[in-house]
Amino acid sequence: MKNITETLLFAFAFLVVSTYASTGIADPTVVLVTIDPAQPLPLSTLTFTAMLSINETIDDIRLIVQECKEDLCFVHDFNLSMEKLTNDIYQGRCTLIEEEATQIKYHLKIVCNETWYNSNITLLPLAADTKKNTSQDSYDPISTPDFEVTLIILSIVSLLFFNHWRRKSSQKP
Repeated sequence: MKNITETLLFAFAFLVVSTYASTGIADPTVVLVTIDPAQPLPLSTLTFTAMLSINETIDDIRLIVQECKEDLCFVHDFNLSMEKLTNDIYQGRCTLIEEEATQIKYHLKIVCNETWYNSNITLLPLAADTKKNTSQDSYDPISTPDFEVTLIILSIVSLLFFNHWRRKSSQKP
């Protein structure tokens, strides 16, 4: 009976220790990523702040950012090292370079205990620049020359002069 109790106690202790060890060496989890400004424009500078949940020390954390236009991403991407602010908060900056970009994709690559972990890819639409007017239909009518009116008046005067000249020439004996 004593052997069974010792075996059960040993199994229980092993289970507790293995459970504690597995939670102590858990995969890093990205709790929250904030972006400043919250609604970025193309060509703007973005500040990414990431909060992680992990009990181990992180060797490196990389921010991967891609600029995209609809479903097509541009060739280049940003691979930035993030700076540690506190034990679980990291920050990185990048300046967007594509004027035609309509959205960005980003994710984190975390190195912990010589193992790489990737976070989920997040898609963020870029805000449209309301100050920039790219429409071809809008124009400033004040700055547009009125050549049409001048040509119409010149055509009417020429037509009247030609008619008058033709009548005068047909009346001559």
